[in-house]
Amino acid sequence: MTAPTKIGRYEIVRRIGKSMTDVYLAIDTVENRKAALKLVKTGGDSTNRLILEAERRGAAIQREMFAVDPRMVEIYDFGDLEGYFFVAMQYVEGRNLAEVLRAEQALDANRAAVIALEICEQLAKFHSWQAAVVHGDIKPSNIHIGPNDTVRLLDFGIAKTLRSGRDATAHNFGSPGYCSPERLLRSEVDQQSDLWAVGATLYEMLAGVPPYQAQDTRKLEALIRAKRPPRALPSAVPKPLRLVVSKSLARDEAGRYRSAVEFMADLQAFLSHKPTLAEMERRAGWNPNATIEAARAALKKATRTVKQVGRHWRLIGAFGWFAAGMALWIAGALGWQSWQSLQAQPFAAKTVATRVVPAKSGAARAAPAKSAPKPEVLIDWPAHYIAEADSILAAYRASSDPVLHHFDWHEAEIHLQVAADQGRGDDQTLGKLALAKGYAVLEHLSVGEFSDAGAAHLRQEARGDFEDAAKRMPGSADAHLALARVFVYSMPDLDRALAEFHQAETLGAKLGPREIEAQADAYRIRAQQVASIAPREAWQAAQTARSLYLKVGDFDRAKEHLQELAAIHQPAARKTPTHRSHRWR
Repeated sequence: MTAPTKIGRYEIVRRIGKSMTDVYLAIDTVENRKAALKLVKTGGDSTNRLILEAERRGAAIQREMFAVDPRMVEIYDFGDLEGYFFVAMQYVEGRNLAEVLRAEQALDANRAAVIALEICEQLAKFHSWQAAVVHGDIKPSNIHIGPNDTVRLLDFGIAKTLRSGRDATAHNFGSPGYCSPERLLRSEVDQQSDLWAVGATLYEMLAGVPPYQAQDTRKLEALIRAKRPPRALPSAVPKPLRLVVSKSLARDEAGRYRSAVEFMADLQAFLSHKPTLAEMERRAGWNPNATIEAARAALKKATRTVKQVGRHWRLIGAFGWFAAGMALWIAGALGWQSWQSLQAQPFAAKTVATRVVPAKSGAARAAPAKSAPKPEVLIDWPAHYIAEADSILAAYRASSDPVLHHFDWHEAEIHLQVAADQGRGDDQTLGKLALAKGYAVLEHLSVGEFSDAGAAHLRQEARGDFEDAAKRMPGSADAHLALARVFVYSMPDLDRALAEFHQAETLGAKLGPREIEAQADAYRIRAQQVASIAPREAWQAAQTARSLYLKVGDFDRAKEHLQELAAIHQPAARKTPTHRSHRWR
């Protein structure tokens, strides 16, 4: 909207922000101070009326919250004036977190944890207040970072108080990328919605990009509702903090933090170098001996009871304890054996180590095979995860499919990251991890919408991952084929692309239709780049591209690209100079 130059006592200087409404820097001519002035035009359609209702409620809540936490932006005044609903607020120097991330891409792990901690501290107060306030729109653009990294939550325009006896309330607005799956499914906002949004914001601070991105809002919401975990955080992020983020964005609500206080405690533990709840839960796992130990404890209790009783009714109780203990023991032992057997079967051939006790005498060695000791099956979990990732890498290597999202690079990345976290830090594993990360970035880039700066950052990130993979796996052609793809499509450079293809062939790669088409694309892109400045070079590159496209026939987009090359014509031959006497004749 076009803002007036003055509203009542407020002289408008310039616009400083926009969310559902416009926010302006203004001068309060009565108090002689700066103010942040939010304006919403009254009247309008039903959507605008909903916004007005939300802003009135939010201004009232925010004014009361200032008494709860002085980090809140103070509300000076609000009401209706000259056809607008206005909110005059304290003006604070600094930037919002979205602006910080645009400038810095990603934040240091400790700084990100401190910012998230301060958000949780404020939410803990709001959630536990007598009326239980939920913010409802936590995202980087609504988090103000002051000169000394003072953190303030902004824009309570859709904040709500939970009604008595209700754990959630209806919502009409919000930013889909920071909405939990349950909020998108039920159209309700609650305290868990705020905590999910903090987790998504923490992820973005660490990764430089939101946890979920898609081409449009519908696809984005579908992606979040599917409850697929986001792409693994960079390995530079400390593992304890990665686990905190994973817990905050867990598929099911039961696996997430139950309150802002619990989330805050884990962030504080990370910053204090103490074990986090997320770490302890990950380590805990099920102890196969726990059930048997419980049964033994029950038996001991039964025995003590039998010794101490002398009356008939106590003896019955003791036998009850004994029967329960035996049932628990037997069920636990059988259950553990079945579980162990099922876990070992799918990948025993590639992930087990065997240990056979040697025979003690010649007679024992001569015994029939059926009496030989059975090998003890020990599952090598890191090897299992690596094998799962290898199957994805091998499927891509053996295929000619050029479409990256037909292969689950995200899953390969997660498997390899888990293997690395469990102690497989060898160059081969880390090289495959870098390769999977690079392809996951390119896949992400191909299906999302990014600014020019954001896309350039992701291309550079993929290139860096592939170069790391090539360095760690010098004998593998995979990284060089990946780099060739970068220099064909992401950072067009014909010479670099051809050099990487050549290196891959030197290392034993057999170029299939996908790679031949990529080479043709490299020549075509070069021809199009220089068509206006070097027509002869463009024609030569186009001719090479044509021959390569014809080689792959009807593969992928070869025919379409051949038609594009029809626009590049052979330059006219130079005319032979005529003899001077003829020119003057």
